[in-house]
Amino acid sequence: MDKKFEEKYEHKADDDVQPVLELVDRLVMQKGIDVEKNWHQLHARMHHHKQKSQLLIWIRNIAAILLLPLLGLSAYLYYQTNTLKSKPVGLLETTTAYGVRTKITLSDGSEVWLNSGSTLSYPEHFTEDKRQVILSGEAFFKVKSDKDHRFDVQTSDGITVSAYGTEFNVQAYAEEPDIKATLAEGYIQIDQINQPASQELIPGEQAVYSRHTQQMQVRKANLLVETAWKDGKLVFRRTPMEEIAKQLSRHFNVNIQLQGKEIFDYTYSATFTTETLAEILSLLEKTAPIRCEIIEPQQQSDLAFTRKKVIIHKR
Repeated sequence: MDKKFEEKYEHKADDDVQPVLELVDRLVMQKGIDVEKNWHQLHARMHHHKQKSQLLIWIRNIAAILLLPLLGLSAYLYYQTNTLKSKPVGLLETTTAYGVRTKITLSDGSEVWLNSGSTLSYPEHFTEDKRQVILSGEAFFKVKSDKDHRFDVQTSDGITVSAYGTEFNVQAYAEEPDIKATLAEGYIQIDQINQPASQELIPGEQAVYSRHTQQMQVRKANLLVETAWKDGKLVFRRTPMEEIAKQLSRHFNVNIQLQGKEIFDYTYSATFTTETLAEILSLLEKTAPIRCEIIEPQQQSDLAFTRKKVIIHKR
């Protein structure tokens, strides 16, 4: 056998063996594969993918369920907001009888103490451009600070007291000859109709508008005397009997009559907190030559009772 034949034969033999060797290698590889372990891994991946798909479906369903109420709530709030803006602002009115004082909290958080025999008109809620109330009688205001929206207290005779956030007292009884505005803290501005100039006050000052002269004057004020009423106190400092009679009348809901011109000129300095009307009258009798006669209410033919009356005359 020649050399060329041998080489050809060997090469052919190698070609025949190669597929066998590759098959043996594959069998060895397959033998080394852990089929059970791989199956568990594949099963775990499939289970995780299934749980993830179920979670996404659950989240999608919950979102769809919640979306409808949220859309409804948004529509409701939008409707309510626009309704409030377009709805005419309703006015409320609080009146205190003689012998009664009350406290009001307005929609912006401002606080108002309303004295006896007074009426305050105010909106259910303030509009976006202004805060305005109407006063007849006496009130102490603690205005919530708002630099963008002025707070106006309108009284009779075209007098308006304005502030942005402060504490002040306004007395504007219809039967009184004067309108008074007293500043306790901060700053207020007082405007008079048909008058271009405004009057500004600093704490401790009082503006007095005369209904008779239609003129306004500014003077120093005793804040305790002017504002103690809101705490249920009566404070007098060299106060004329006529003014004392007016305050006692409002505070205790009685009709007080002064008899004798000289009595009007008597002045008193005192502070009353928990004293009754009878006790106060007794103290007044001890400090001046006067006598106080109390006439109790009488029942009339229509079954109504008259108002308690006090007559003060010289002793």
